[in-house]
Amino acid sequence: MKRVLTILLCCLMAFGLSGCGKSKVEDAKKNLQESYEKYGFIEKETVDVLVAKFNTEVVDHSSLNVASTDYLTKENNQYWYGLLEGVSLVVVPEKYTGDQATDIVDYMLIFVNKTSKYNDEALTYTKKLIKANCNKATDTEIDTLLKEAKDKSSSGKTAYNGKGISVGYLDKDDYYQYQVLRFYK
Repeated sequence: MKRVLTILLCCLMAFGLSGCGKSKVEDAKKNLQESYEKYGFIEKETVDVLVAKFNTEVVDHSSLNVASTDYLTKENNQYWYGLLEGVSLVVVPEKYTGDQATDIVDYMLIFVNKTSKYNDEALTYTKKLIKANCNKATDTEIDTLLKEAKDKSSSGKTAYNGKGISVGYLDKDDYYQYQVLRFYK
């Protein structure tokens, strides 16, 4: 009798657990799919690849300096490329290894020291950074993202384009930065 009760109890537990887990998994899959549809996603790319795309945008559409390893500093598990005095391209990998050829980019930003005289150039760099991260973005979309990012900055929110990136703006006492966050599948 004990044996039959134990087997029956085990069957009920297995049936209950399989039913509960299935709906949670399905809900998670549904939520994930809705996120992909709302925010979009892009392919994972390395630091080297995205810096090359950024440099291509800079060279093809401006006369500004490119991000060069000659002016690269690795600090706090980030890659800092000096662009102009007080203006840097910062690349933050998902997991830092020190190898730009293999590190996958989590997000990138243009860092601007408020003492820099290159604010207009920093904005141009930011537009090139957005385009490098999402080549489907139009100039109008980029301008809209930048405006929305600034408008939402006080609430800590970012502006989404539905194509796999969002743009954030952070303003501190001595610096500001435009961030481009990437969404991967």
